[in-house]
Amino acid sequence: MKVLFDPDIPEDLKEDLLKTIEEEKIGEICKQCGADTLYVALINHILDVKCYECGYSYLEIELSEE
Repeated sequence: MKVLFDPDIPEDLKEDLLKTIEEEKIGEICKQCGADTLYVALINHILDVKCYECGYSYLEIELSEE
């Protein structure tokens, strides 16, 4: 799947996020709508990996506060 990132996500996290998404074996298309693009949103120290088209959430990752 293609992955789009929230502009607030630091560049140094993107590579690790791509590896995590790959390890989760989300697949090539959305299970709900068949779209081929994921969006990673940053909301209150939570990264939400979801379908760009329908918003189906695949994974949430809590960021530790430094």
